Amino acid sequence: MDEKKLIEEFKNYLNRFEREIGAKEFGDYGTWNQYVVKKFTFDEFKSKFEEYINLGKLYADILERGDTVNDAIFRTLQESGANLIIDVK
Repeated sequence: MDEKKLIEEFKNYLNRFEREIGAKEFGDYGTWNQYVVKKFTFDEFKSKFEEYINLGKLYADILERGDTVNDAIFRTLQESGANLIIDVK
């Protein structure tokens, strides 16, 4: 993902974090949808966002092939999304 798009995603994340959890300093924790989540710096966000995108692709590929989805895989995707304040359903 190019840097410009990643910066835009980070801004969206910061807006979601403040709206859903409240004002926190980077490195502080809050709760969201029964998850304890950390407010990430840009570098931390970049890593977590890439992980989330890759898990999403894996999950979509599994569904596209018609394979059986293990609950653990979906739960991992949900947890990854929660770290970014994204509700995965």
